[in-house]
Amino acid sequence: MSAILKDAFLRRLFSKIKIETIITYLHYRKTTKQFCIDGKTYPYLFHSYNNMGITERSVEIPIIYHYLNINKPKRVLEIGNVTNYYESYFSNVFSSKTVVDKLEKNYNIITSDIAQYESDQKFDFVFSISTFEHMDSDLGRNPEYNKGSAKLCSIAADNIVHCYENLLSTNGLMLITAPLGYTPEWDITFKSECLDKMSFKKIRRRIFKKINEQEWIELDQFDLKNDDMRCDFPYPNVNYVSVFEISK
Repeated sequence: MSAILKDAFLRRLFSKIKIETIITYLHYRKTTKQFCIDGKTYPYLFHSYNNMGITERSVEIPIIYHYLNINKPKRVLEIGNVTNYYESYFSNVFSSKTVVDKLEKNYNIITSDIAQYESDQKFDFVFSISTFEHMDSDLGRNPEYNKGSAKLCSIAADNIVHCYENLLSTNGLMLITAPLGYTPEWDITFKSECLDKMSFKKIRRRIFKKINEQEWIELDQFDLKNDDMRCDFPYPNVNYVSVFEISK
């Protein structure tokens, strides 16, 4: 490649990629930092899709991988099309996966609102990554949202119950990750006692907190009513990731 062509190529490349993204990538490639889930350590995820910085995807994706790897479920349902974008990362843990997404259309996706989705088979593992926080008003971006229409504390809570009762198999596990401080309805869903009153076999809440721009930890103790869990504070974007673990 001539010097002129090479220079033109580099200028075109750098015009499409933010310089801070490149710096973050180079720094991340050098780091050996990991975070812990149930005594096991995992490297943070860095990926070109929706995770050019050290975002909540850095921990959400490894959290899901951890549960898949530990439980090795045969029949898996994903709510919201996320893991298809990280296919190589999950290449060895999915034996069978069904994906339901309300908006996306593709050959391997069932385009449906999870509230209306039914299946002849039950699933051993039902999971969702950063999807349930969008099911209510979504900060005014959901034109179909009707305030007060939920049976429980939110549409998201209604959908959790629907999945548990109609889609999750006996002895199955449902796992939902979503940012805290992003939408008030999801915060209410995660913090309220409305789901504790349902006939779930077991429900467990977990919270992962960003402690600096590149590191997260799981909180051993937290006060759902009083702890300040906001986006954009003290660091930009999501600072807390909530995890619902529900067993049947």
